[in-house]
Amino acid sequence: MVRILKWILGIGVGLSALIVTIYVEEDWRGKLDWGNCKRELEAKGQSVDWNDYIPPAVPDDQNFFKAPKMQEWFVKNDQASTNELNILVANKEKRATIENKKEAVGFLSWSSQFQPDFDLIQEALKRPYARMDGDYTEPYAIPIPNLVNVRAVSEVLAQRAKCFLLLDRPEEALHDITLLNDSRQMFEEAPSGKPMPLVTVMVNVLVVGVYAGAITNGLQSHGWSEPQLKVLQNQLGQINLFPFLRDALRENCGFFCHMIEIAAIDKFAQSGVSNALARGWFYQNMVTIARWHEEAIDSIDLTNDLLIPDKVDSMEAEDAAIKHFTPYKFMAAIMVPNYSKAFYFTAYNQTFANEAQIACALERYRLAHGEYPETLNALTPQYMQIIPHDIIGGQPLHYRRTDDGKFQLYSIGWNETDDGGQPSPRNENGGIDYSKGDWVWPN
Repeated sequence: MVRILKWILGIGVGLSALIVTIYVEEDWRGKLDWGNCKRELEAKGQSVDWNDYIPPAVPDDQNFFKAPKMQEWFVKNDQASTNELNILVANKEKRATIENKKEAVGFLSWSSQFQPDFDLIQEALKRPYARMDGDYTEPYAIPIPNLVNVRAVSEVLAQRAKCFLLLDRPEEALHDITLLNDSRQMFEEAPSGKPMPLVTVMVNVLVVGVYAGAITNGLQSHGWSEPQLKVLQNQLGQINLFPFLRDALRENCGFFCHMIEIAAIDKFAQSGVSNALARGWFYQNMVTIARWHEEAIDSIDLTNDLLIPDKVDSMEAEDAAIKHFTPYKFMAAIMVPNYSKAFYFTAYNQTFANEAQIACALERYRLAHGEYPETLNALTPQYMQIIPHDIIGGQPLHYRRTDDGKFQLYSIGWNETDDGGQPSPRNENGGIDYSKGDWVWPN
């Protein structure tokens, strides 16, 4: 009996030693893999240190968000908002489709109550910095835009511009469209050089779509003059959303890795060897998150101004693989979102802005020659120095002059296939299915 007990005890001691060895090895391997991963990222200029993503403090008198009302109106607050901009939301029905001069007069009369607010925004935009007031030390506490108010202001300004064009008052339309475009300054945290959170980038992308759409109204009605078109063309030519998306992905990588560090690894630091295995797993999850974001970032080619759909689709497949539970991926599966919609939306609206820029040059050509050109090459150098290429694939955008005196302009879209100018269809929710069809300028 004593011999059996000694044998059982020996097995127990051996198993305990084996478990301890496995724990220590997992901890060592996790730290080693994470250290190697960090060095590789740093060699590419990417940091996973959250402190590197905190925008520096700026002087209050030079900060857009320290101007009267700007923080209150445009920074999301968990408390119920009581500011004046709520009326823009409450009166959404006022922003219904406007088709004639009577409706235009009525809308301008209604929206004139917000002119003091628009003046405040314009005055605030004279300040060179834009740093939202808030706690940046913890990722989950960083301030983000108030999407409801941003969307409301953008849509009202766009609708006002349409009304002014219907009333043959293009200079006033240009004023409101310029204010709409300039308002994007608040989302670019200029000039700190620090990445914006992804949600802020997406708000910026949304405003670009509203802005380009407002310009479209004047192009369709031939309501813009040559000088106004040059101004709009210059504004459109300065829109480049890809660097913001890339940097937001880098910031998100730092965000998730920092969250694991403060929520998991740090809590185990004082817990002893029994938790070494868990720490090793946490490090491996950080490696998974970093590698996945690295693949997402590689789908953006800033050198050639391209977005590579195949890499995004591959990333989406990798995202599905992450969701399969393993000790090395379980936190990554919970934390990492699917970025596909962000890529679709950004690529589509950047294409929309590029096409609007070309459309302005085409309209200038038509005003000078009485018709649109046979090819886009006729626009250079008098009407455009450089014609934007298709950000999907890098080839020239497709263009042809139509028999009705108009033109067709489009990108091959996400599927990288020329569908002959067939626009992307609507999905079951009424939104655009960006993955199908061509991205066609709404001429």
